[in-house]
Amino acid sequence: MGDFSGSTAFVTGGSRGVGRAIALEFAGRGANVAIAYKFSRDSADAVVAEIASHGGNALALQADVGDCDAISRAFAQALDTFGSIDILAHSAGAPVEWKNVRDQDPPAWAAFVRNDLIGAFNSVHAAVRHMHDRGYGVIVAISSIAAQMCQSRNSQGAAAKAGLEALIRVVAREEGRYGIRANVISIGLTDTDQARTAFKNWGEAATQKVLDGIPLRRIAKPQEVARLAAYLASADGSYITGKVIQLDGGQLIAG
Repeated sequence: MGDFSGSTAFVTGGSRGVGRAIALEFAGRGANVAIAYKFSRDSADAVVAEIASHGGNALALQADVGDCDAISRAFAQALDTFGSIDILAHSAGAPVEWKNVRDQDPPAWAAFVRNDLIGAFNSVHAAVRHMHDRGYGVIVAISSIAAQMCQSRNSQGAAAKAGLEALIRVVAREEGRYGIRANVISIGLTDTDQARTAFKNWGEAATQKVLDGIPLRRIAKPQEVARLAAYLASADGSYITGKVIQLDGGQLIAG
């Protein structure tokens, strides 16, 4: 399922969680990987070292995706190093503040949207400009079933991820004729730091109720998300574009 030798994947949020798993998956299939991170240089360097230990090529780039100039500079550095960017895997995301709308701090709400929606636009904008000129490219963005579930106390995630999904579908429509495909993986609960933070906020009883309601009775592994990202970016997924694909163990249909 996908040999990416000679290709380059640019992975935002690639130092941790789902982004880390995606970076390792593409590298394991032969791609060069540019790992964009916001804060944790040590975590990003650890991913680069792990890729290098298996004979792969990777580069860690510090960039705040909410800053269009910063992400543009990171893309330029990746292009200087690898020559092209064939795949954008946008996985950067901020932790949600679990609060009712009436209790939200407006600046904090705006800061979340800056990272999760404006950050997605900045990353996609930089990638599409390069891919359009080349006549080829694949975008895979990580979203959340929060966009469909509209859970109480999660207006941040619901609004930002719904916007992300709409953005990717527009890009798929605009750029398909130029050889660019764009899809979304909408994930449910996944074994990451953000999920563990959510469990802490929900409390033990509420968390167990959610877990019991997932038809497959478990949360996802980051590697499962990464394998779907690789499929969507591969030749096997070459006729898939403009889709929002849920990877949630049935959580969404269970309500």
